Amino acid sequence: MNIERFDKSESVLAKQYFDEFGFVIIKNGIDKPTLNDFKQELLRIIRAYLSKANISEEISDEQILHKGMELLEDSDHMFVASIYDTISLSPAFLRIVSSGLIEKFVCSLLEKPDAPLYGYTNRCLIAPPFDTVRTYDWHQEVFYTVPRGSFIQTWAPLISDTSVSNGTIQVAIGSHREGIAKQTWTEIDGRASYPMIDDEIIAKYDQLSVEMKLGELMLFSGYLAHRSGTNSSDKHRYSLVGMYHDVSTQEFIAPSVDLNHRGQTPEEYFNSHFEKIV
Repeated sequence: MNIERFDKSESVLAKQYFDEFGFVIIKNGIDKPTLNDFKQELLRIIRAYLSKANISEEISDEQILHKGMELLEDSDHMFVASIYDTISLSPAFLRIVSSGLIEKFVCSLLEKPDAPLYGYTNRCLIAPPFDTVRTYDWHQEVFYTVPRGSFIQTWAPLISDTSVSNGTIQVAIGSHREGIAKQTWTEIDGRASYPMIDDEIIAKYDQLSVEMKLGELMLFSGYLAHRSGTNSSDKHRYSLVGMYHDVSTQEFIAPSVDLNHRGQTPEEYFNSHFEKIV
C-alpha cells in the first residue's frame, strides 16, 4: 500500500482517508523550528542529568542523544526514567502537543470543528536499540486512556525519520472497524499484564510499517490495532505519542489527580471500566 500524505489545507480529504484506513498522515504537521527547539531542550535536559549522575565524559551533541542515554542507563535507570518525565512536561514539548494544527485536524476527524479537547498522556517515547521492556504487541489505545468517550491518537518522529530499522509504528490497516477487538491479557517482561489483540483478529488485516519523515504527523483511531517495531538500529528513537479527547461527549469525565485505577489490578480496572462495552 502506498500511503498518501495530506497538506494542511486538505482536511476533508484527510478525513475520508482516515475513515477508510483508520489513520492519516499530515505533511509538515510539526514545523522544523519547533522540532529544533525541542531537540535543543532535550540536549540540555540530558546534559543536566549527566551532571547529576557525575558523568563528566566529553560527548558531542550528536552522540549525547544515544551515548549519553546509555551512560545514564548504566549509571542508574532512575535518571533515564526522570528524563522521560522531564522532557514530556518541558515547554518545548508542550508547544508541540498544543499546536493549533493538531487541534484543527483532531476536531476535523472528530467531526466537531469547535470541540473542547483534553490532551491525555502526551509523551515523548524513547526507544533504545533492541529494547523489549517498553515494547507492546498489537493493541488498541482505547484500553490505555480515559475510558469511553471519543478521541484521536497522535504519533510522530521527534528527532529523525522513522523506518523499519529503527522500529517505526506499525498498523493493521482498517482494523478500526472491529470496534473493541478480542483481547488476551499478556504479561510483558515479568511486569503487569496488558490487553493485547488476539492473532486471529490481526490476521484479517494487512499490516504496514509506517515510515515517516521528520515533521510528519500521524493521527489515528483509538480502535486501530497498532504497535511499535523493534529498534534494530544503533541509535535511540524519539517519538511523540498522545491522545486528544472530545470533552463534550456525554461519556467523558477527566481523571482526577487520584486516578481511579490506583490500587486495582489491570483486570479489575478493565472489568470496572469496559464490562459494559466489550
